[in-house]
Amino acid sequence: MSSSHTQNFDITILGTETPYTVVADYQGLTADGFFYHDALQPDWAQTIGVLAATQSSVGEDGILDTGGLLFSELFHGKLRRLWIEAVAQLEAGQRLRVRLNIQPPAVAALPWETLTDASRRRLLAADRAFSLVRIATSVEFVGRARSIHTELPAKLLIVAVDDREIDREIDREIDSGVDGGERANSIDSTSEIARIQAALSAVPSSHMQIEVLQGQVDIQMLRRALEQHHPDILHIISHGEADGLYLWGENGLTLVKSSQIAAMLALVDSIKLVFLNACLVGQPDNTMPFASLAQRLLQTGIPAVIAMQFQVLDRVAAEFAGFLYDALVSGPQPGAIDVATSIARSGLYINDPDRIDFATPLLWLNAPDGMILQMEDPDTLAGSYSLSSPLAALLETPFPTPLTEETLSSLALEIDERQAWFEQLPENVEPFLELRFDYADRKAGVKAALQQLQQTLRMQPVDIQRLTERLATFDVQRQSIDNMLARLNQSV
Repeated sequence: MSSSHTQNFDITILGTETPYTVVADYQGLTADGFFYHDALQPDWAQTIGVLAATQSSVGEDGILDTGGLLFSELFHGKLRRLWIEAVAQLEAGQRLRVRLNIQPPAVAALPWETLTDASRRRLLAADRAFSLVRIATSVEFVGRARSIHTELPAKLLIVAVDDREIDREIDREIDSGVDGGERANSIDSTSEIARIQAALSAVPSSHMQIEVLQGQVDIQMLRRALEQHHPDILHIISHGEADGLYLWGENGLTLVKSSQIAAMLALVDSIKLVFLNACLVGQPDNTMPFASLAQRLLQTGIPAVIAMQFQVLDRVAAEFAGFLYDALVSGPQPGAIDVATSIARSGLYINDPDRIDFATPLLWLNAPDGMILQMEDPDTLAGSYSLSSPLAALLETPFPTPLTEETLSSLALEIDERQAWFEQLPENVEPFLELRFDYADRKAGVKAALQQLQQTLRMQPVDIQRLTERLATFDVQRQSIDNMLARLNQSV
C-alpha cells in the first residue's frame, strides 16, 4: 500500500487559556470549534496520575471513558461533521492519518493517545484504519525537518545502556522490605535486542544494516558510534526522565540533560528516526513548550521521534519494539513508521486492554508521510525462495488464464513443499528464553498462512492472483523464521 492510500486529517489547537481554538483540515475542507479542557484542571491532573501509575491496571472501561471524553469534546459541531465525512470516504484498505498539532502545553499534556470514538468503540491509536501522530509546526520552536526517506541500505544503531546499578538498588529495596512504589524497572536489553533482530531477520543486508552498542555506554561512546555508523534510525534502550536520559558517567548512571542529547544529535544529519525506549522521555510538560527530550530532538530537524510519555514495564517496552519493527518491514504498509506504530500499539492493546501500555508510546512525525524505509523494491523481501517455472510463466500472462491440470499440479507441489518445510520446524526454542514467545508467534502466523494457501487451492475456480499473493506472504514469513533459526544455530 503506497502512501497515497493514507489521507491526512490535521487538527490544530491554539490559544493560551480555555476556551482553546480548534481548526481541522481534510483535503482542503476546514472546520473550527473550541476545546475547553487542559491538564492543569484538577480532574484531568488526577486522571493523568492514574493512567501514569505503571504498576496498576486502569481497566478498559476507564481508558475508553477517558479517550471517549476527549473525542466528544474535540469533535462536536462543524468539526464532527468534517470527521464523519472523512471517515465515510475511507475505502477498503485506506487509512486516515490524524495529525495533532497541539500548541498549548497544558493541552498537549492530555493523554491524546487514548482518543476513542466511543459509539463505535474505536481506539484511534490502535486501529488499523487510523494513524495517530503528533506534529510540531510553530516556527517559533522548530525549523523545517529534514526528509524522512532513507537511502538503501538503511542503517539502524541500537544502543543498550547497562543498568546493573539500578538492579542492585532494587534488590536492596526488596531485601530491606522497602516498597519501591513506582521505581524504575530493570531493563532486559538482551531480550529487546533479540526481538528487534528477529523482526528484521527477513530483510537482506542490502536493505538494512544493524549495529549494536551495548554496555556501560557514556555520552562520548555514543557520540563516537554516531560518527562511525551515521545511522538512519537510532534506537536507545535506557532509563529516562522527562528532561533527560540516563547514560554512564564517572559516578555511575547519570542523567544526561535533554540539551546535551539534542546538541549531540544535531550534528548527525543522517538520523531520520529516534526511538527512545525509556520511561518518561516523551512526557510533555503542562506549562512549558518543548521541554521534553522528544520535543527537543524535533528542534534539531529530526523528522520522527518515538518516546514514552509514562513509565513503562520492561516486558512491554520489548514487546512494543518487536511489534513495531516487524510491522515496519512486513506489515500492511511496509516502510511506514506511522502505520507500524499503530500496529505495535494494537499488539499491546490486544495483550492487555486493561492497561495503558498501548497509549504510552508517542509518535512525533514532522513529515508529510511516514515512509521512512524503501520496502517496495522487488528484491526487498524475496529471500532465496522463488516460484516454480510453470507458475512463474503463468503469472506473466494476462488474467484470467485457464488452469490446466499441469498448472494445478504445479500449484499443489508449491504448497506441498511449504507444508514439508513447516512440519520439520522445531517445536520450540526453549534454550533461548528471550525468543521463545516470538518464535511461537511467528510459527503460528506461518501455520495460518499455510492454511490459507491450502484453502485457496481448494476453491473452484482457483483465484490465481490471490494464491500467488498468499504464496509471497508465506515466503516472507518463512524467510524470517529461517533467518532466526540460522542465527540461533550460529550462537550454539
